This record gives sequence, C-alpha cells and structure tokens, in this order.
Amino acid sequence: MARTLVTIKSDLFDDPAGEDASIRENLAIRVLIDEIVKEFDLPEGNYTLKLEGTNKVLESDKTLELYGVSTGSVLAFSRDRRAGLQRRLDGDAGTLGLSGAPGSRTMIQGGMRAFLKEVESGEIMPLQWQPAIIGRPDAGNPASAELLAVNLGKHPGAQSVSRQHAKITEAGGQYFVEALSERNPTFLNEGEVRFGEKRLLQPGDQVRVGSITLTFGIRAG
Repeated sequence: MARTLVTIKSDLFDDPAGEDASIRENLAIRVLIDEIVKEFDLPEGNYTLKLEGTNKVLESDKTLELYGVSTGSVLAFSRDRRAGLQRRLDGDAGTLGLSGAPGSRTMIQGGMRAFLKEVESGEIMPLQWQPAIIGRPDAGNPASAELLAVNLGKHPGAQSVSRQHAKITEAGGQYFVEALSERNPTFLNEGEVRFGEKRLLQPGDQVRVGSITLTFGIRAG
C-alpha cells in the first residue's frame, strides 16, 4: 500500500516545528491518533486531527486517502476540548479529593511527613496526598498541573519526564514507589522499577525519573 509523508504539528509536542511521519494512505484516522498518543506518551483522552488551516475534524473511521491527504500535507493534532471540559465537570469531585469519588486522592495522615528533594536544585517537595503523582504538566491542559504532587515541569531535564511518570503511595506509615510509564522507566537507586511493581522506599533512597534525580526523605510534621 502506498504511503504519504506528512508533518504532524501540535502544542502537545516538545518540538513546535512538528514531526514528520510516513503513513499508509489506507490507515484509519483513529488508528493514527492512537499511534500518536502512544508515541508521545500522552494521557488517555479524546484527540482530533485536522488539516492545517481548516476547522474540519477528520472523522475517525475514515482514511487519509479519503480526505485527499498527500505528501507535504500538514496535520494539526490536538486534544478535544469539548470532551475534556465534560470530563472535568464529571470528575470535579474526584479532582478535589472528595471521599469515594472516582480518581480521588487522600491526605496523608500521621506525625511524620515524607518529601522528595530534587538533587540539582535542592528544592524540597512535600508529599501531602496520595497517590502522589510525579511528572510534568500537559502543555495543552494547564489544569493537569493540579493533579501532580511533584511537578517537575520547571526543572532542567523536564522534557525527559513523562506527564505521569511515577507515583508514591503510603500504607501503615510506609511509602512505596510505582512506575506509571511503560516506555519511560523509573529507577530506584539505579535499579529499574518494573511497570506494575511496587517498591518500598527508605529515607535516603534516590528515585530517578528521566534525567531528574529525587531523594526521598521523612521528617517530623
């Protein structure tokens, strides 16, 4: 099957110039969107493709060929804002951490307080709730920063960190780290934390996400 070379641009990508891609002409739009989400490790959600310069959304069950997309075309990839707004309205209670709501987070109790210290800058980031998500904000969704307990977006090397890279949870006064990205590993003291694995944290342990190293600690509240 013939292929066409296109440029895909998005404010969700690190490179504003976009990414070149060689794509089968008979590829369904929904499959292409799924591949983009996987390639750039984007969070789950509804995304759209448009021909640059138009407001027409390419229908998910149609192909590039049906839309006459040819070599040299530019596609604009973006989050479906309407769907995102509805999800936020539906999930406000969870985002606010209300008990029993889907996706809720809970405050960490007890007299001792855990924190992560960014090695290069020395910045201390307290872990106040769980799950404590470590990552960087989604440029296309500023509200995503509110979901991060450890926001590394302003640190050098942030682009090497996934938007939701790892998480820390607490149980019975003990803390555990888990990897959230299969494609972008998390390391504990230089040993990889396998996806789906929960590893115990001890004071002084180092957690590395992308090129950023964080030291875990506990102190009196």
